[in-house]
Amino acid sequence: MQKQSDPLDSIFNKALSGDSLFTNRQALRTDFIPENLPYRDEQITSIGQILSPILQDSKPSNLLLYGKTGSGKTVVAKYVLKKFDETTRKHSKSISVAYSNARLAGSEYRVLVDLAHSLSMEMPFTGLPISEVLQRIYNNISENNLKVIFIIDEIDYLAKHAKSSNDDMLYSLTRSSEHLKNGFISIIGISNDLHFKNFLDPRVLSSMNEEEILFPPYTVNQLSDILNKRIESAFKTKSVPSGTINLCAALAGSEHGDARRAIELLRVAGELAERSDEKSVVEKYVKDASQKIDKDRIYQAIKTLPIHEKAVLLAVDNNNDNSTTGDVYNKYQTLCKKISLDPLTQRRISGLLNELDTQGLINASIINKGRHGRTKKISSLVPNETIVKVFNDDPTANLLL
Repeated sequence: MQKQSDPLDSIFNKALSGDSLFTNRQALRTDFIPENLPYRDEQITSIGQILSPILQDSKPSNLLLYGKTGSGKTVVAKYVLKKFDETTRKHSKSISVAYSNARLAGSEYRVLVDLAHSLSMEMPFTGLPISEVLQRIYNNISENNLKVIFIIDEIDYLAKHAKSSNDDMLYSLTRSSEHLKNGFISIIGISNDLHFKNFLDPRVLSSMNEEEILFPPYTVNQLSDILNKRIESAFKTKSVPSGTINLCAALAGSEHGDARRAIELLRVAGELAERSDEKSVVEKYVKDASQKIDKDRIYQAIKTLPIHEKAVLLAVDNNNDNSTTGDVYNKYQTLCKKISLDPLTQRRISGLLNELDTQGLINASIINKGRHGRTKKISSLVPNETIVKVFNDDPTANLLL
């Protein structure tokens, strides 16, 4: 009997042959920093001017970068700091840059651990009071006379989830000069929420001493130009038709001028086309990519939720489609007991429900009942099998099922 060929052989042989639509896939990744950033000269110049006092060994103002997802905030900040690092090295100066995404970190403690690790410090992932972690960071900066820039992406997450004013990390960092004998800390906060300062403790607001830079959404034409630049770096010549570029730009532009979405659409469309042995990325694969990304987005959105928000989402899923906040809270408390998790207050859970609603994971609509007042009706927008799949991949959330 003839031996069947292993399908993996042809896949791997094709990869080894170098036969690909791509010349540099990395140019389409979210962490890629291009050589130039179209339509962001104003923001680049402003950040450069604000940070330039570091070259004179002076602490610059703190910075807050605002704008919708995909408006270029993070990549511009990293681009400027990359150029800044090149300049300081040329002139024998030293600057340390530490980065953390607050939403992905999930807590003030984990943000501080990220920042400490970026400074090559050893720090346990759990177990220390926040005040102790901060003091260790301050000691390291003072002892080594470090000039440090902390980039805190999605900083609004911290503002909305600070446990109490006693261990508010942001408040301490904004007053870091009181704890440092040498060196300094400057903060670059990045937020998708234009109103996030409404959530800040008044003490943080008064000591932030920040400058603000707004990133407007990209237009569809600007997105097309950005995609064309990335295509030059990422794809073989003439492998991406203009119709494909325009469709990626139109789909991303209709949401809110999201360059990240446009680039992701192009990358996934290219990968789907290549798997089908196509010689170019035709529009069909953009439509397929859009469906795939939306499906993956829901999975990732649930996966990165902190454990309390996972419990709230499951509580909504376990109730009927007309649950009230009280119904959800009762179920949430029951789930917390299953894993010995201290439940948050009902007021906090109401806030988490609003966040899940904003992310498109639940629907929380206000129903006017006339003289009986208003009530919130809550239902899940995520299929139960998707929630179960995500939770099964999480050793802690799995215990909630």
